[in-house]
Amino acid sequence: MNFSKPSLWIGGAVGLCLLLYFANLNLQYFGNISFLAAILGLELLIASLWNFEQRFLAVLIVIFVCAGIRVPLQSAGTIGRWAVLFAGATVGSIIWLKSPHRPFRTMHLVAFFCVIAAFVSATVSPFIQMASLKAFSLTLLFLYCSAGARLALNGREARFFKGLLWGVEIAVYITAICYFGLGIPLWGNPNSLGAAMSIACFPILLWGWIASEGPIGNVHRLFALILCTYLIRFSLARAGMVAIVLVTVVFCVCLQQYKLLVKVSALILLLVAVAGTFAPHTLTKQLNDLSDAMLYKGHKEEGVLGSRRSPWDTSISSIKAHPWFGTGYGTSPTGEDPGLAFGTVNSSAETEREHGSSYITIVEWVGLFGVLPFIALLGVTVSNLVKVCLRMKRTLDPKHYSIPLAMVVLAGFVHATFEDWLFAVGSYLCLFFWVSAFLLADLVPDAVEIPSQIAVRSSHPAPVDFGVVAPNR
Repeated sequence: MNFSKPSLWIGGAVGLCLLLYFANLNLQYFGNISFLAAILGLELLIASLWNFEQRFLAVLIVIFVCAGIRVPLQSAGTIGRWAVLFAGATVGSIIWLKSPHRPFRTMHLVAFFCVIAAFVSATVSPFIQMASLKAFSLTLLFLYCSAGARLALNGREARFFKGLLWGVEIAVYITAICYFGLGIPLWGNPNSLGAAMSIACFPILLWGWIASEGPIGNVHRLFALILCTYLIRFSLARAGMVAIVLVTVVFCVCLQQYKLLVKVSALILLLVAVAGTFAPHTLTKQLNDLSDAMLYKGHKEEGVLGSRRSPWDTSISSIKAHPWFGTGYGTSPTGEDPGLAFGTVNSSAETEREHGSSYITIVEWVGLFGVLPFIALLGVTVSNLVKVCLRMKRTLDPKHYSIPLAMVVLAGFVHATFEDWLFAVGSYLCLFFWVSAFLLADLVPDAVEIPSQIAVRSSHPAPVDFGVVAPNR
């Protein structure tokens, strides 16, 4: 059906009049911060959907991050993230099915069975409505990762990773300004700071520095990497520090960058020696604090990992009480009085507690039967990670786009051993990790495409050309 230009002008005028009339009837709401935040969020959502491939993933990550950090729009982000995720899963799936795209892989089929297991566990939960909503949020996450997120990468890898590098650099600079300049604990508790820097920022900055183009890019990415490392050290987050050490070792060993590994170790020792020379008493205190954070986490009398023993024991007892189908996805009954805070949608003291490990958490939620597809999903992801590491070892090429995603996955796996976020869909870390893991499934090189001979590589890493390098398919 064709419309003439006058008809379009008349329709636009009528729509504008109706909008002004509605605004006039509800002027009192425009003084409400929450209402204005909802209007702003709706505008951002419409703008991101208008250019879905280029904008939506960034908007989704920002909304989830705003829901988890201390910003004025935190409450709006807490509610709005689900609407944005629903829109991304729905619109992304429609666009994916109507456009040329990569086929679905084993990982996507396994994710489907994970969703089924989550809903089955919800049927046996004492909080069935809440558990069902949690399982539905997992459905939206995996649906978006299987379709909508892949659109952001499909055919535009160079722009995607260039923007990703700039994004994490800016995040590190903003975090440093807030903590060291303004005294604002932006990420909340120290563990959250360490998690965000070690999983979402450090692996990508390390790859960006090694594969940087030109001296300018090398210097400013190295500065951001050092700043990110110091933020993790500042947080004293044990899981974050272990994660970045392992990522650095795996990265350097796979690329045979042994000299770089030695230089990094020597630089750390030099900084420690200089600090000890000028302030020996301060250094001793810092080393004692670091030792306590790494080994005991304030529970020295309970021994190593004493801070995790109590939640681990509680979770194991719950698994023994509900062995087959768990307590319900996203719910962990504690027996406490929920009081007025309890609801059928939001978590409360009755349904949420610390577990000390994401892997123990998922077993408690879905049981020994329900955890099988989740184990398969983790297994497929580990397989993709191993393929990337093998390619790095054989080709000694740091420029492949699968490498930063693989390092994010590695850091996430290590960190999730000590924290509960891996399957908590409302967490920005959960979103970032699974988006990275599903994108890695598209970029992971096939074994048949790996050259049989080992490539000869110079002592200096070759600069990456973001406009040329493309992943092997």
